[in-house]
Amino acid sequence: GLGDVYKRQPLENSDRIVYIITTGNNKYSLRFARRFTSKDESEVSIMEKLLAKMYEQSESKAEKKQYRVLNALKAAAFLNLAVFYFMYNINVAQGANPAWDYAWWQRLTLWSIVVLCGMTFSQGGNYLKWGLGLLGVGTAISLCTYIFTPQHPIYFGIFTFLGLAYLVVQPIHWWLQKSPGSCGWLLSAIAYDLTRHLTDGVIIWQGKIIGHLPSFLYGDWNVWLGLPGADFVSLEYVPFLPNIFLFLCGLYLFQFMSEHEKGQAYLKKLS
Repeated sequence: GLGDVYKRQPLENSDRIVYIITTGNNKYSLRFARRFTSKDESEVSIMEKLLAKMYEQSESKAEKKQYRVLNALKAAAFLNLAVFYFMYNINVAQGANPAWDYAWWQRLTLWSIVVLCGMTFSQGGNYLKWGLGLLGVGTAISLCTYIFTPQHPIYFGIFTFLGLAYLVVQPIHWWLQKSPGSCGWLLSAIAYDLTRHLTDGVIIWQGKIIGHLPSFLYGDWNVWLGLPGADFVSLEYVPFLPNIFLFLCGLYLFQFMSEHEKGQAYLKKLS
């Protein structure tokens, strides 16, 4: 049964049973319009299962409105990216400090955005709208840099990747959720480590090259996937591989925390 989640309450001078389920601000009242006798117990059991399913769906909808701290951290990561490009424009593009070592800042910022977007993925709503919107922003950035700063172009940057990630992950999210959070996170982390050197044409595991990819796979037609040609140049390059696995690391990290009591307690602090 659902314990205190709902109560089965007979009405006075009535042959009906009123079921009430309360979850947050949602309240459902269903009337079982049959005489409550011993032969109706199977029908009551069906009603209890229906109420349990309604409770789970209502709870999942309520959870999407929580975890504001995670959303704030994601917004701060995007703000950090904007600050990075402001500093890059001053130091490198305008020549104030051409030798400025910016790679570590850019890399950490992009990693944090991908992981946080993965963690907050399950809180979203219209994934098609978000995915297409992010793809549109990425395309606009590419066009603007191609026209106004052709010496520092941005092709397949963070917004393009996030748009692809939203569109690809959403249809299979139900299947991904079947894996325990810990197992999903571990497999995603291993896959990320194996594929993070694909742009160099190799597969590396624990510092050792374990495979080479054939050169015919690399070219302009596979830039989005993470297999660019030798003459490809982009100031910000976030290909689908290996970053989709980093995105899934964030998704499974959130799922892992949701599956355990201590993780749930911590997530409540982020709401």
